[in-house]
Amino acid sequence: MLLDPGTKPAVSQATETTGFAFNWAAPEHALPLVLTAVAFLVWLVAFKFRKVWAALFGINAAIVAAYTTWSARNNYWMPEIASELAAEVDSLFNLVLFLVTIFFVATQAVLVYTMVQKAPEGGRAKSVHGHHILELVWTVIPGALLVYVALAQLPTWAKMKGQTAGTLVPVGYDAATDAADLLVTVTGKQWEWRMRYADPSGSKPANPLLWASTPAATDVHMVNELHAWQGAKVRMMLRTTDVIHSFFLPHFRFKQDMLPGKTIPALLYTDKSNINADGTERLWEIACAELCGGNHYRMRGKVVIHPDRASFNQWLNDQKSRQSARKESLAAANNTPAIPAGNEE
Repeated sequence: MLLDPGTKPAVSQATETTGFAFNWAAPEHALPLVLTAVAFLVWLVAFKFRKVWAALFGINAAIVAAYTTWSARNNYWMPEIASELAAEVDSLFNLVLFLVTIFFVATQAVLVYTMVQKAPEGGRAKSVHGHHILELVWTVIPGALLVYVALAQLPTWAKMKGQTAGTLVPVGYDAATDAADLLVTVTGKQWEWRMRYADPSGSKPANPLLWASTPAATDVHMVNELHAWQGAKVRMMLRTTDVIHSFFLPHFRFKQDMLPGKTIPALLYTDKSNINADGTERLWEIACAELCGGNHYRMRGKVVIHPDRASFNQWLNDQKSRQSARKESLAAANNTPAIPAGNEE
């Protein structure tokens, strides 16, 4: 469990009674102050000379275009890719980024060109009426590109939903054709993620959608940790008990909103393990990507992909044993029968 108890750090009496004081001589403040002064001077110059504004717009557009293109080519701003499906999502992202960059450069070039032109005689701009051919061109081309992007993402979207009907268009979930290796219910709740696994010693639930909403007494529960093994296809049943949450796995490029009163099936491909050869673990985070209340920032967890199925089964059986021991301990302390696991959620 990754959630902290939310305790407030101790504050000394001197700190509480001392007012705010900005240390102008602190070394860490030097660079921001210098940059602020330079920006102010540049603004003064640009305000006086109009062509300086045009130069600044041009330089800014060139820097942004070059940096974003370089970052996309080198995966500079993306986390580690955890599956082949994540690579497909990155390809779609880069496609959209490429198209947007072209139009960004074109519009900025037109903006800079208009800024460096001389003012019209008389100081008044000339009215320009519509140009039907030009309007048709800048409507049809973006429209065709949007249709292309919409069609290009369908195969990836169908895989993310775990389609098994041989179609590229997402269809309804069919338990009879579900070839997933592992079934997990993920429930969003302010402010945590609750994972539930079917009893490893039993058979797979016949109706996963029904099982997602009616826990079994022998299910294994976990908080803020999603476990699987390398090479598994994980069928996730996404639910929420209160408000809208968004289940976001950055390393898998997976994000799905959770809607109250609805169970949403999704499929997770685990092509890589985040456990190193020396036993250390690379952090693959779970985050909520939907503002869900005051403690939204605390709704964090992690994904653990075991190197093989055997190590995952060992972990799951250990969790089952610990869960049973806790129930027996609580029942003995209260002198009451153990609470079924299905009523804990």
